[in-house]
Amino acid sequence: MAFLSLGDLTGKAQSAFKRFPLTILWALCGTLYTIWVVDAPKEANTDNQTNIILTFILGISWLIGSQFFLEQLKNFKKAIWLKLLLLLLLFLFYWHLPEVDTFDDDPIYLVRFFLFLIAGHLFVLFAPFLFKWNKNAYWNYLKAAGFAIVRSSFFSGVLYLGLVLALLAIDALFNMRIDGDIYFQLFLFCLGVVNTWIYLSDFPKNIHQQQEINFNKALEVFVKYILIPLVILYLLILYSYSIKILVEWELPKGWVSYLVTALAFLGFTVQVIINPIHKTVKSWTINRFYPWFYILILPLLVLLFVAIFRRVSDYGITENRYFVILLAFWILGISLFLLFSRKRSLLILPLSLFILAILSSFGFWSASSVSLKSQTHQFQLVYENVLQNNRLATSDQYDQLTSILKYLDDRKSVNKLNGITGIEIKDIFKDTISDDEVGVYEWFDSQKVLDSLDIALAPNEHGAEARYTKYYNYYADRQQAQNYTLQGYHDLAVFTINENTTTNASIGDYTIDYDHENNFLCLLAPKNSLTLHEIQLRPKLIDLSKTGTNLYNIDPEQMIMEVEHENISVKIIFDELSFHKMGDSLHLSSARIFLFLKQK
Repeated sequence: MAFLSLGDLTGKAQSAFKRFPLTILWALCGTLYTIWVVDAPKEANTDNQTNIILTFILGISWLIGSQFFLEQLKNFKKAIWLKLLLLLLLFLFYWHLPEVDTFDDDPIYLVRFFLFLIAGHLFVLFAPFLFKWNKNAYWNYLKAAGFAIVRSSFFSGVLYLGLVLALLAIDALFNMRIDGDIYFQLFLFCLGVVNTWIYLSDFPKNIHQQQEINFNKALEVFVKYILIPLVILYLLILYSYSIKILVEWELPKGWVSYLVTALAFLGFTVQVIINPIHKTVKSWTINRFYPWFYILILPLLVLLFVAIFRRVSDYGITENRYFVILLAFWILGISLFLLFSRKRSLLILPLSLFILAILSSFGFWSASSVSLKSQTHQFQLVYENVLQNNRLATSDQYDQLTSILKYLDDRKSVNKLNGITGIEIKDIFKDTISDDEVGVYEWFDSQKVLDSLDIALAPNEHGAEARYTKYYNYYADRQQAQNYTLQGYHDLAVFTINENTTTNASIGDYTIDYDHENNFLCLLAPKNSLTLHEIQLRPKLIDLSKTGTNLYNIDPEQMIMEVEHENISVKIIFDELSFHKMGDSLHLSSARIFLFLKQK
C-alpha cells in the first residue's frame, strides 16, 4: 500500500466533501451534537436527545446511498429533490419516535430503527446499479466498499489510539487531570467524522467504468485459507449434529438456527468474493464452492426450519424468531435462485434483503405486530390451561406467563390481556394512596399480576422455591407511631416477631405468641399457656402481596387489621413487616406490631 502525502490526503478530503457535502455535514452535526450530549449537565438532558441521535445515525447510510443513486441518473441536478424527500423522511422518522430516556425504553421503535439502519446500509450496496447493470463493475464496487470500510476503520482507529496515548502521557507527565468523558468524545469524533470522511474519499466517481477485475493474491489467500475452511468447519459441525439427533431421535435445539444462518451468510460472502474468478482461478476449493455449498446447505435448512418452528410452537413468535423465520425463507430462496438461475446476479442478495427489512418494519405483517399478536395468543393458551387446573401452574407455565407479561409491558401493550384475564391490568398498578393516573406505571411486577389472577405454582413443583420466592418489605414512617392512640381500646402492646423465636410479650390478661408454621398470632392463658384466641395473619398478608413486592408506597390504612372475637376486640398495626411467598406457601420473617386490645 503506497503512502499518501499530505497533499494527497487534503485533496481526497476536499473531493469527498465536494461530492458528499450533505452527508459529511450531517455526520459532523450529528457527532458534535452527541459530543455535546455527553458533556451536557444532567439538568439539560431531555427525552428527545435519544431520538435526535438515532435520526443522525440513521441518516448517514441513506444519504450516502442516495448520492450514489443520484449520480447514475441522467439529469443529476434536476433529481436533487430526491435528497429533499429523504430529509423529509428522516424528519418524519424523528417525529414518529416516542419520547424515551434510553435506547431500550421502547423495543418496538428500536427494532424499527435497526431495520431502517440495515436497509440504509444495504441500499448503499446496490444504489448505483438499480437502472444500469454490469457484473464486473458491480463486483469492483463491492470490493471498493469493503476495502473502504477496512481502510477507514484502520485509519480512524489508529488516530484514536494515538490521541488517547497522547492524553494519557499529558495526564501522567504534567499531572493534568483529564476528564474521562474526553476519551469517549474523541472516540465519537473519530467514528462519526474521521471514519465517515475517509470512507467516502475512497470511492471512484465513475463506478460503471470500473470493469477490469483485479483479484489480488491476498484476497485469494483470505478466501482459500480462512473463509472456505470456516465454511467447511461449520458444515462438519452441523452435519455431525444432524446425525446425532437422527440417531437419538430428538428435536434440534433452537440455537442451531443461528449457526445455520451464520453459515449461510458466510457462504454468500464467499460467493460474492469469488464470483468473477471461481471458474478461472487454479484452486480446487474455489472452483467447486459453487454449486456444492448450496447443495450441502439445503438439507441443513430443514434442520433450521424444524428448530425455529419448534420454538414457535412452544413459545410463540417474538421479534427474534420472526427474523429467523424470515431469514430462513430468504436463505432458501437465494440458494435455489443461485442454484437454478442462469443469470445468478449478485444484486439480488442486498436488494431482496433490503425489501424484506423495509416490509418487516411496518403494517400488520411487521415483526412487532406479528410478535405482539402471537405472544398475546400464547398467553391466552397457557392461561386457559392453568384455569383448567384450578389456577395451579407448572413451573414452565409460570415461567412463560411471567415472560409474556414482561414482554408485553416492555412494549406498552399489557392492556391487550384485559379481555383474556377479565381484569384491567392497568388498575392493578394504580397508586394506592391516590387515584392520580401519574402513578399507574411506575413499575411493573408480573408476580403482582399473577397473584391478582390467583395463579400459583402447583404443589408438586419441587425445586422451584428459590426461583419463585417473592420478598415483601414494609417500614412505616417513624413519626407515624407517635399518632397511635388507645381510643376505643383498653390495652396496647408493642412487640417484635422474629423468625423461629418467641415474642415474650403480654397484653391485658394474655401472653402473646406467634405460630410460624400456621401464621397464627395466639393469645395464651398466662398460667397454663392454653391458646384462648387465634388471630390468623395469613389472609392479610396474602392481600398485601397482591399490591406487589414494593410495599413502601402503600396506604398506611392497609397495614391495619381489625378482628372481633366473642369477648375481645383486637386491632393490629404493622409498623414493620417482612415476609416471603412462594406459590401458596407464605412465611413471616419479621414484624414489629402495635396490638390494641379491648375486652368486652
